[in-house]
Amino acid sequence: MVKKLTKESLVLKEALSIPSCINNFVSKDLNNYKDVVSLIEEKKIKFIVTVARGSSDCAALFGSYIFAKYLGLPTYSMPPSIITLENSKFDFSDALVIIISQSGLSKDLIVCEESLRKMGARTLVISNNKNSPLLNCAHYFFYLNAGEEKSVAATKTFVMTLLVLLKMTLYKSNFKILSYIEKLSETLIIDEKNNWDINCIDSSINTGFILGRGVGFALSNEISLKFKELCQEQIEPFSSAEVMHGPRSLLQDSFKLFTLSINDNSGRTVSKDSKELKEYTNFFYEISFKNDSIFQYKSFELTDLDPIIIMSKFYPWIINYALKKGLNPDKPRYLTKVTQTY
Repeated sequence: MVKKLTKESLVLKEALSIPSCINNFVSKDLNNYKDVVSLIEEKKIKFIVTVARGSSDCAALFGSYIFAKYLGLPTYSMPPSIITLENSKFDFSDALVIIISQSGLSKDLIVCEESLRKMGARTLVISNNKNSPLLNCAHYFFYLNAGEEKSVAATKTFVMTLLVLLKMTLYKSNFKILSYIEKLSETLIIDEKNNWDINCIDSSINTGFILGRGVGFALSNEISLKFKELCQEQIEPFSSAEVMHGPRSLLQDSFKLFTLSINDNSGRTVSKDSKELKEYTNFFYEISFKNDSIFQYKSFELTDLDPIIIMSKFYPWIINYALKKGLNPDKPRYLTKVTQTY
């Protein structure tokens, strides 16, 4: 039975609020980017460590790429269990540790922040919860200001995390970043009616790959997570280069293959990498800025903001696709908003 597609879905309402969240961000963002960027400029930071889980970890992967690309800082994603289970010790006197937690309540991340701060790290917390216990301890706190996100599946908080990470990274190198973000909000509102078609893919196939590179690979991880959370489909994320080293052997006729081609150097290579692979399946779908793509998005004048456009279009689509499959995206099976893993 196909559920009626409706804006009454809570998670859909939250996904559709992304343009207004961005507009609100332009006028009300009070985060102190200057102090964090100054640490980096003064060479007090030699590397960055991110600690996160779920969608926040996908955002951290996005951050790790832009930190390396624009700030020249190697970034390592640390599994919380390195601290909570292994009790490992490090010299982090030259490190900036970024803890990303939408709820700000995950106990393992709270323990990690305290432990890594005691190891000498400067700690930055990014959260949508101004009452998080993390706020009282960390050296720096960036507020997402996305409004309460009640849904289990993160949408608007993921997008706002990308925006905060981008603003921090481009704070000094691109002084027009705020004006670009303001234009972006207007662009998303105008483009709201150009929705992706939920009927363009086969809902009976539940396995596949989604391929990306660069920041597109980080988005691929989040897209994969949403297919699992909301649609019960195992769409696995791979770099379009790494998939050649073994996983490509899984491709077959009844296998979904998504590619994500962002309008940048790494993204444009995805189409080339997947040129042969798409011949192995009858279910090939491209997310791209190119006009002939099944899932086409309009590239922005500052292409660093393209990921915001892509996810703003993807979230309403995946929610409506889940509804089409007869699933309830407001109540994903076996899942809760805050996961206790410690």
